[in-house]
Amino acid sequence: MNYGLSIFVGFIISIMVALNGVLTGSLGIYHATLIAHIFGITVVILILLFRKQKIKIISKVPLYYFIGGFLGVLTTVFNNQAFSYLGVSIMLALCLFGQSVTSLILDALGVFNHKANNNYKTYIGLFLLVIGILVMILY
Repeated sequence: MNYGLSIFVGFIISIMVALNGVLTGSLGIYHATLIAHIFGITVVILILLFRKQKIKIISKVPLYYFIGGFLGVLTTVFNNQAFSYLGVSIMLALCLFGQSVTSLILDALGVFNHKANNNYKTYIGLFLLVIGILVMILY
């Protein structure tokens, strides 16, 4: 099930990037980012209300865990910028490369309370990803 959800997230991200890119063309990078995040937070609030869950912020969570929200905004801004020059497929392929390299480093170091993992098969996948990106860019 998690593999299927991950593939589904890939579909959603592709559509999101395209829609945010078009919105950026109409409103500009920062206004499009603001609108996308306001809409997103509204959806989350509605889900919490529908599920009858209270909005809570746990004070025992280290403050740096919340940096993910900041990184989400940067991701949207940079995707919106790159979309107009690269299109969806090459931009997302390059994003996947960056995610893969960062994930390899995080897994190898065992950061964020995860067991360190260093699997050679992942490096083979990364190599194939690089080949695919080069084919997309050059041809």
